[in-house]
Amino acid sequence: MGKRDVLMTVRKPWKLLIYLVALLIVVGPPTRLARAELSIEEEKKMGQKFLQAALSQLRLIQDPEVIGYVNKVGQEIVTHLDFHHFPYHFYVVDSGVLNAFAGPAGYVFINRGLIEIMDDEGELAAILGHEIAHVQSRHIAQRMARARTLNLAALGGMLAGIFLGGEAGAAAIAGSQAGASSAMLTHSRQDEEEADRKGLRYMEAAHYNGKDFVRIMRKMSQDSWKAGGHMPGWLTTHPGSSERVVYLSTTVGIRNPSAKVRTEDSEGFLLMQVKLYGSYESPNEAEAKFQEWFEKPETKAMAYYGTGLMRRRQRLMDKAVAAFQNAIALRPDLAPILVDLGETYFEMGKFDKAQQVLTSALTLEPDQPMALYALGRCQLEQGQAAEASKQLEKAIRINNRLPKINYYLGLAYGKMNKLVDAHYHFGIYYKRQGSLSNAQFHFQEALRLTNDPKEKEILNRELAEIKGALRSAKQSGSRAR
Repeated sequence: MGKRDVLMTVRKPWKLLIYLVALLIVVGPPTRLARAELSIEEEKKMGQKFLQAALSQLRLIQDPEVIGYVNKVGQEIVTHLDFHHFPYHFYVVDSGVLNAFAGPAGYVFINRGLIEIMDDEGELAAILGHEIAHVQSRHIAQRMARARTLNLAALGGMLAGIFLGGEAGAAAIAGSQAGASSAMLTHSRQDEEEADRKGLRYMEAAHYNGKDFVRIMRKMSQDSWKAGGHMPGWLTTHPGSSERVVYLSTTVGIRNPSAKVRTEDSEGFLLMQVKLYGSYESPNEAEAKFQEWFEKPETKAMAYYGTGLMRRRQRLMDKAVAAFQNAIALRPDLAPILVDLGETYFEMGKFDKAQQVLTSALTLEPDQPMALYALGRCQLEQGQAAEASKQLEKAIRINNRLPKINYYLGLAYGKMNKLVDAHYHFGIYYKRQGSLSNAQFHFQEALRLTNDPKEKEILNRELAEIKGALRSAKQSGSRAR
């Protein structure tokens, strides 16, 4: 099934929002139900709960090339805001649905399917600017605050929907919300228009072209009919796309273009799309895209690169190596291709070849985090724990969101008999995985073994956070029953 055939389901972003609405009502004291607004601190706490729910239910893409690029564009827009109450965090969801959404307190999610249909960085900036505008306007926090005043029957239906899940859950939610949703839908359309206006202003302040906003909205509008007949309008995160294209076109048409237009990172954007198509998209969709790229000399290397990623995912390792080598012959200056070739050799057990290729990648880019990370894993596999720890330490300083890097650092330190460091990194790894009991065990072991006051302070802080999260989870479970 191709990405354009994937339909929105209730378990996607609105289920997370409904879950949080229900959670806030269940755990909040009765005296707070009627409040119309939330404080900044309340929204921050809500944002943490939203993130926990999202991390537990969404498949997030961890590839540093993808996340790093999206974060770079998002943070560029944030730097041009007049003010912001929250730090911003950007995530990419492994879903073909054309959608993006923002949680409370600066957590912004965009689906890979939406990125895949984009043509340039400006279109990505437009979508991120729109979601940032939702956060800046505090739309979601205000909607949740108002939702506290819904009647008990509606709330019961919401809760039933969460706990039933699937079609039965969708029916329960739909039945409870149908009567109360019309006002929220009207306001939601108003929110969308406000976010469009502000998002356009934000992206233009960062010197992106407003025409990119119109172009990506038109693409989304052209696909919206595919979900519209199968899902209630009040569950869509971005209603009224076709109408919005009209007024956005008019607005951009009458504005004076910025005197300064940024030079976009077209190669970085293309590398991100290669990763998405090669590593996550269905083979049929990916091959169709790569065929387009093969026909253009300027994108032929990327077509080989993406083919290599796809073949590796299919476990056709020799074909993957051949494709990567063809890409490198055309673009020997691109370190990410060398990194993926090195990782392929690593998976094939050809550690000497892997080290040679990864060292070449680091010659091109000494601070390439994935090359450092892959080389560290390769050295660890060959019993070179001290050398591995140096590579992994440098990698984590550059990018601490690399997948499983704390786990491999824990292994390296364990082999070096640095048990405090080993337990600490295992604790961080399990905390990020949501395995709080395992995290608690490793932090406690590190605390038991250390005599360093600073290390004790850090570990006690981690343990306090873990215990608080475990206590909240237990209390929420008791209330839900």
